[in-house]
Amino acid sequence: MSTTTPLTLTTWRDHDEEVLQLPALRPLTTVVADSATPAETAAKLYTEGVRRVALDRPADLTGATGARTIVSTMLLLGELTSWGIVVDWDVALGADPDIWRSFNHLHPPRRILDTEHAKEAADIRQEWRSTFYVGKCVYRRGPGFVQVRDRRAGGSLARYTLDDPGYLEAVDKLAHGCPAEAVAPDVLDHLVGESLAGRAGRLAWWLPYRVRRWPWPSFAV
Repeated sequence: MSTTTPLTLTTWRDHDEEVLQLPALRPLTTVVADSATPAETAAKLYTEGVRRVALDRPADLTGATGARTIVSTMLLLGELTSWGIVVDWDVALGADPDIWRSFNHLHPPRRILDTEHAKEAADIRQEWRSTFYVGKCVYRRGPGFVQVRDRRAGGSLARYTLDDPGYLEAVDKLAHGCPAEAVAPDVLDHLVGESLAGRAGRLAWWLPYRVRRWPWPSFAV
C-alpha cells in the first residue's frame, strides 16, 4: 500500500459533549503514524483512557484522496467503534449514496458531505444515528473458523461461519487492508457481494470489526 499523509486525531477522555466543555477536559492532539496499524492505534487510545476522537479530515469515498487513505481511515473507524470510542467524522459518499448501508455498523458521522443531495444526506444521517449500536456487524475468531454476526440490513441477523482455508487467509489479509489481487478473485467477489469486504481502487479491506464485549441483552447482536 502506498504512502499517505497521517491522520491527526483530537482526543478526549470523556464522550459526553457537555462534559467536554469543562476546563479540566482540554482536548489532546495525536498524529497517527504510518508505523502503527489502525488496530494498534485504537487499542492504545482506549488503554490511555480516550473515549472520544475527532478526525482531522473526511472519509472521502469518492476516491479523490486515494485508495490507501480510504482504506486506512475506514479500518481505523471500525477499530475505534469496536472499542466503544465515540468518533466525530465526516464522510463523502460519492455517486452511490446507498453505500452507507455497508458502513452503518460504524459510529455515525457528524456530517455527510453530499451537497448535491442535501435532503437525502440529512435523511441518511438521521437513520444512521437512530439505528446505530456497537456490535451491529462483528466477528470473532475460533480455532479454525471466523464467525460473523451482521445486523446491518434492517436489524435482521445474518450469520456467516468461515472455515475454508482460502477464506481464513483472506480475512487475515483484509483485516489489515491489502491489494485486491492478494485475495483469490472468487473469494473476494463473494465477500464483497455479502458486504463483508470493501474495495477502493486496487485495495480491499475487511468490514466487520472484532467483538470486544458481549452486549446485554445478548439478542442485540
